[in-house]
Amino acid sequence: MDSNFVQTPGLRMHYLQQGTGDPVILIHGFPETSYEWRYQIPALAEAGYACFAPDVRGFGKTDKPGARMSRFLLARDIIGFMDALGVEQAHVIGHDWGGIIAFKLAIEWPGRVKSLALLDTLCTVWVPAAIHGYWFKAEPYPEEFFANHHADFIRAIFAGDVELPPRPLSPWRPGGVGRFRRWATEDDIAHYQQAFADPASHFHAISQYRYALPFHIVHEDPGAPGGERYEALSERQVAEMWLHPDGLERHPNYVHFMDYGPEDRHKRYEGRALWMYAGPAPSNGIPRGNPFVDQFPRYFPDLRVRNVEAGHFFPEELPDITNETLLAFLGGRL
Repeated sequence: MDSNFVQTPGLRMHYLQQGTGDPVILIHGFPETSYEWRYQIPALAEAGYACFAPDVRGFGKTDKPGARMSRFLLARDIIGFMDALGVEQAHVIGHDWGGIIAFKLAIEWPGRVKSLALLDTLCTVWVPAAIHGYWFKAEPYPEEFFANHHADFIRAIFAGDVELPPRPLSPWRPGGVGRFRRWATEDDIAHYQQAFADPASHFHAISQYRYALPFHIVHEDPGAPGGERYEALSERQVAEMWLHPDGLERHPNYVHFMDYGPEDRHKRYEGRALWMYAGPAPSNGIPRGNPFVDQFPRYFPDLRVRNVEAGHFFPEELPDITNETLLAFLGGRL
């Protein structure tokens, strides 16, 4: 597996590369780097794919320019990355925040995406139980938390053996990211701690959540285009939800599944799509019944769904199952 750099318009990007054949772009999540894909890249390369896994803007060894983030900017970074490598079209795989970027890439530039795999991520609808989405907008709590606890934060979510400050200082607890089963080695933890020690990465992480995910309440409105009207909430309004005296869950707006991409709600990606999620499989096939799970069949007419009985970081926790599913999907057997 080679570690390389490439200059894109305004951004020097680091990436891991291995294999020849049909191109695959793998986009990591938060608070990870391209290292997340250390188990997938060799498996896909051996199967005949050319794998490219960049560190996204602000993370790992890629530039950290400090610009205010948006989903469009982050997706355009990947287009610039593909252009710099001479990749016209690729299969795109994204986990967590990488899936948010991958979705925007596919919706805006569908001709560049041969197929799309989204791993434990989302499209435009936020699930209320993911309480860190509210916390990130409550300045200065995230700034102070990462400045003082960035190493413990990494250890808590990957190893689950340290305590973090309680609410409102922090939304996390050990083992609080999906199902928890220790999978990370000390080398894994050390890599992510070192990568996330840079205050510039803290800035970009906060900017991603605070500004690139602007929360909107979706109201049914037969007189509006598409039958929906969107009420934008400022960062201050969302912060007030986090700081509600009776707790976030008691705030009247907590019942809403916030949408951070209303401009995309009526777009579709017509190509082959896979949604893999952490958790048990429903008894009736594709999960349905709330705006979060319903967003996937909404956006992808050609969708297949697979669950993984693991935690949120299942590409690293259960790489064999992840690789088997991805290879079946990429090969058209799923």
